[in-house]
Amino acid sequence: MRQFLVLLFLIIRSICYSQEDLIIKLAFSDKSNFDITQKFGHTRPKKYWVLNKTNSWNATRFHLEEDITNDSIRKELEQDEHSAYNNTYLFTDSILNQLFNESQKRHLFHLAEAKQPRQLIDTFKIFSLIPSFEKARNGFFFSISDPIFTQDKQYAFIDIVTHRKDNETEDLNSSYFGTTLLIFQHFRDKGWKRIKKVDRLIL
Repeated sequence: MRQFLVLLFLIIRSICYSQEDLIIKLAFSDKSNFDITQKFGHTRPKKYWVLNKTNSWNATRFHLEEDITNDSIRKELEQDEHSAYNNTYLFTDSILNQLFNESQKRHLFHLAEAKQPRQLIDTFKIFSLIPSFEKARNGFFFSISDPIFTQDKQYAFIDIVTHRKDNETEDLNSSYFGTTLLIFQHFRDKGWKRIKKVDRLIL
């Protein structure tokens, strides 16, 4: 019985990771997802290098503790250029806000909070894995979150962090260049298609 449960767990985990890995592959298959690398006269890399461990999610992508239905609180957040409302929260976009109800936002928030970093396996082919900042070459490299899905499995979200390294870059924290949030929707006849890309430079 115990062996059966262990096997069942491994099968379920494998299925989950195969869905997550599919979204990761789709993200790196579309060059336009990396347009942010062309800012400030830089050239988009021809080869992608990715840190071999996923990032934790920033759960404020999906929910803020502040009551943003309160006009005065929302206006105060809007005036704070460093607030999560201005920098990470997705649903300041009115179209996205209408697409996902409060229950879905809460579900995504709790998933993001619970998602743990995992080691990636070098089977993606469309990019190469690197173990650390120290092993990264000068130029652009990336780190990613594990994709998360809505309860109905119709939408998937992935966060990509773009890093840039040169001779003066001291560590990973000083290499942040920007973030790209991608949203995919699953269509019955076409599979997963990107429906939204949100870029933000980290200056």
